[in-house]
Amino acid sequence: MGLRILSTAAAAGAALLGGCDAPEVGQSKGKLTDADRVEAIAATLQACSYDGRPVEAPPGELTGAAPDDCSLAVKRIMGFTGLPANFTVVSGPVDNAAAVILLDDQRIPRRVIAFNPRFMTAAQQQAGGTPWGPMSVMAHEIAHHLSGHTITPGGSRPEIELEADKFSGFVLHKMGAPLADATRMILAVGSDHASPTHPAKAARADAIRQGWTESCRQGGGADCSGAAVQPTQTPAVITAGPARALPAPGSIPFKYGRFVYDETGKLDPARAKAIDQQLYTLARDAGAEFAILVVNDLKGMSAQDYAWAMMRQLRVGKLDVGNGGVAVVAPRQRQAAVAFGPGFAKEAEFSNPERQLLTWIDAAWPYCDDADGCLQWTDNLIQIFRLTLANASQTKWTIQFQTLGQLLAHYDRVNNERMQVKRPFNPDTDQPLGNLLRLNGRITSLNPPTGIGQVNDKIVGGELGYKAVSLMTDDGYPVILYVSPRLAGLMPSGEIREGQRYTLVGRLQRTGDKDKQASALWLFSYDAL
Repeated sequence: MGLRILSTAAAAGAALLGGCDAPEVGQSKGKLTDADRVEAIAATLQACSYDGRPVEAPPGELTGAAPDDCSLAVKRIMGFTGLPANFTVVSGPVDNAAAVILLDDQRIPRRVIAFNPRFMTAAQQQAGGTPWGPMSVMAHEIAHHLSGHTITPGGSRPEIELEADKFSGFVLHKMGAPLADATRMILAVGSDHASPTHPAKAARADAIRQGWTESCRQGGGADCSGAAVQPTQTPAVITAGPARALPAPGSIPFKYGRFVYDETGKLDPARAKAIDQQLYTLARDAGAEFAILVVNDLKGMSAQDYAWAMMRQLRVGKLDVGNGGVAVVAPRQRQAAVAFGPGFAKEAEFSNPERQLLTWIDAAWPYCDDADGCLQWTDNLIQIFRLTLANASQTKWTIQFQTLGQLLAHYDRVNNERMQVKRPFNPDTDQPLGNLLRLNGRITSLNPPTGIGQVNDKIVGGELGYKAVSLMTDDGYPVILYVSPRLAGLMPSGEIREGQRYTLVGRLQRTGDKDKQASALWLFSYDAL
């Protein structure tokens, strides 16, 4: 990462927005007026470059149309992540490629990946002619945006670069790159020596190797030593593998090899293995992921904060449909918590797992904390989530419709056909409610009215803390979105803003029309357009 300080205002703006490289302001540090703040933000350029060189291009020069080969390659990479792009691709006078935060004409920050127009050819030559060289750079820059590095305060840190490198190795394995080609680019252009912001190229190549190997093992590869592999056509699911130590907060995140971690060593190994297999089957067959962490120490955090940190760090579930969950049990501190993605939370909304986990600690731990361990109490731990996991296993986690109009038209046609042939109603084929769909539209109110055809006041507030916002879709349908209180913390776009256009994913809660009654969705993810 690198950031060239363009002005005092630019430096101040960097401090306001956070980013991959927070500059030191060597001038006045007096209190900024509102006008100063606006000017500071307008002048800000936040950048994460691949090799650590400063990005010296003024923001106004990073506006060209991206080269076709770069755009196509980025789309191909995103196809293997299973996530929506949260950035725009442009060209400009950067050395190779950079992930940046720029401000548009309305001074709204937006994520951008900038490529030098001659990037693909030059990068391929630097990597000895292999096309995987430029692909590895692209995947690295994409990781900065998907991981929120360009909006995270605290300055550039080596672990941020290692996380992006590991993501690069992970995705390149999915695409079919041999290990040698996945690391070739960083070994060609990286530095032999570490800096305060960037690790040495040997450490970065090792992070790429870790990601590549994790992907290989998760895909059930017979040889993960570095031999060439064929690209997979769908994202690989997690396979059961050897237990690993729980990653400490701040370490390189990874998609783990097991679903049950026991730092205490007290769970019955055979029973824990059976639970692990059950959760593996859930991931394989339904695509939903759930992890149980039994820990000795919460690292100074509450169990709830620890669970949400692990939810983000281990990348549990798919971000767009929110079908992941993490349960944390710290019996020696008598704390327990569960972090559910918004999709998973819908399957668990009538349960109280945190209270049940504390009951498990009180009842089971006196027996677990001796030489024999938990024995049959291990089974009781998974029973707390029996109904939630059963619901998650029966849910369709694929996005079936790309607009609300498309969904409504489909079910109108299906039910008209049903009436013509006079067949009974079949909830599996004739019911529009419960379907996942993607919408594009603009937020019209953060406080929409309650009443018939509007917000159901029995849903908002209460124990689950849902709030409601209204949206007008691009195809002209009013929609009420029910938003869980933890959702914004998982989304790269932050809090939902009135007047902003978003692409979003949700589950249909109620159908409506264009005139009198709004449709309603449980909101699972969103990103600003």
